[in-house]
Amino acid sequence: MQHLYNPHRSTAYVLTVTLILGALQLAWSVEFSEVTPFLLSLGLSKRILSLVWLAGPLSGSIGQPIVGLLSDRCMLSYGRRRIFIIIGCLLTCLSLIFLSHSKNFISWILTPFNLSNESLNTFIIVFACIGIYVLDFSIAIIQASSRALIVDVVPTDQQQVANAWAARMIGIFNLFGFWLGTLNLIEIFPFLGDSQFKVLTIIVAFLMILLTSFSIYLIKERNPQTDVTLINQRETNNNKLNSLGIKSSLNDSVLNQLINFFKEIFISFKTIPNQVKIVCYAQLFAWIGYFPLLFYTTSYVGELFLYNKGYPNPNLIPPELKDELLNESTRVGTYALLSNSIVSLIIVSFLPIILKKYSSNHDHSSMFYSKSIFKLNLRSLWIYSHVVFTLCTLSTFFIYTYQAAIIVFAFTGIPWGCAVWIPFSLISEEISRIKDIKAIQIYYNQQIQNDPIIEDDAPLMTEENSIYCKQSLIDYYNNIEYDSGILLALHNVFVSAPQMISSFMSSILFTIFHNKDSNNYDTSLEWVFRFGGLLTIGAWYISRKVKTNEELFDDDKLRAISNDFEILANTNTINDNNIQ
Repeated sequence: MQHLYNPHRSTAYVLTVTLILGALQLAWSVEFSEVTPFLLSLGLSKRILSLVWLAGPLSGSIGQPIVGLLSDRCMLSYGRRRIFIIIGCLLTCLSLIFLSHSKNFISWILTPFNLSNESLNTFIIVFACIGIYVLDFSIAIIQASSRALIVDVVPTDQQQVANAWAARMIGIFNLFGFWLGTLNLIEIFPFLGDSQFKVLTIIVAFLMILLTSFSIYLIKERNPQTDVTLINQRETNNNKLNSLGIKSSLNDSVLNQLINFFKEIFISFKTIPNQVKIVCYAQLFAWIGYFPLLFYTTSYVGELFLYNKGYPNPNLIPPELKDELLNESTRVGTYALLSNSIVSLIIVSFLPIILKKYSSNHDHSSMFYSKSIFKLNLRSLWIYSHVVFTLCTLSTFFIYTYQAAIIVFAFTGIPWGCAVWIPFSLISEEISRIKDIKAIQIYYNQQIQNDPIIEDDAPLMTEENSIYCKQSLIDYYNNIEYDSGILLALHNVFVSAPQMISSFMSSILFTIFHNKDSNNYDTSLEWVFRFGGLLTIGAWYISRKVKTNEELFDDDKLRAISNDFEILANTNTINDNNIQ
């Protein structure tokens, strides 16, 4: 029995499918907490380290779109997404373990060559840097596939719920990962390694494989070889590419598919739904601001802590106190990230529930709702979150203590909680909405051809959704890109690219505002935050253009009516000419 629609999913099902993202967050927590100190301990300079950390944005800009393409075109009866999740999980775990054991592994490999310690350390650094790129690209495989899986298996009316649970999973496992890193794991598990990094990677690898295997075993996908909706989607996409001069076939080699993919990326952006395009543009500005939040918060709060202790520059700390105070400043800086994570978890745990209750208690067509100044929905929450972020970053003009800084960064948990939830919900809802429209059109086409699909959940043709059977809307949606893999990959480009922009702009701001006087406090980090906050104003402006589902339906109705009037006008013109 085939389904044009995904059936309603239970809470347990949604928890299971989003558990993959939670498990992935364990790998992120290890990377954020352990990798930078590890690379610095090898002797890597901070200038080179900034280039190494471009691995994340590059994997999002390049790796995730490629994974989106390959998974969309996967023809395994097992499903399109789970095989990539399996591959990504294994590669991520191996990358973490090899990275943490870089010294041992390279020393063992190069022992026969009797290299000097300096040469050996150089090889270790090169291996570790390559390992970071392999790790981030492996993570990109899971990230792209798991997000697309949520869109594929969860129905439209539960996309908000699913993405809210995905955000909760990210928050929960983020807290768990950081908490795990605070334990003295060498004492607890001495048989797993002689360093915190080694023990942590083995534990995380075990948990990732366990949790991911549990999820992909229980979650079933549509068979791309037999599913009518997926077949129609592929045929439409191939016809669209061929009509644009791009020769495409399911039998093409991987290289040809990749070449066609990058052509398709350019074409797809022209044909993606306007709602998705607005979200992408807003993300471009928002993530220029979010990038410093992720990478510089600990340093900023830690430096304020030292400043409050009477050391405006770490070089002024007496040698006998330096290690102790630097370690303490790092722990204090971590409290800021921890407070941010706690607030983010509260946001993604309770705001979706409040939003659902508000929506159910207020009829969108009622007098109250139409005249209400404060309309609580995804759009309004996203708009307000940008305002909060900008205010928090600009408040650095008035912060002089590390306690105040921790409080401010706790408030940034509000926009961050919205950032890991709302954009994905908006995109997923739009993809699912278009898939539902396509299901109506496929069913309608089968009915008029007297060749109905055998299925048990045929769409009920109402006066409201029957407008999608008009030829104008059929033609319109035939030319709209709605592949979840492609659209989520494009979205990730707009998340990753601004991180590279922010990284380069940060280096410029550090150069301009760096205080060369070692006796004075360096305010360059504050200017990086402020610059990001100002750019977020652009995200606030663009996010105001996001539309609700009711407004999108009104647009479709207007589009259909306008086309009817145009046809009627053309018919009258022809009749007038015939009369004359």
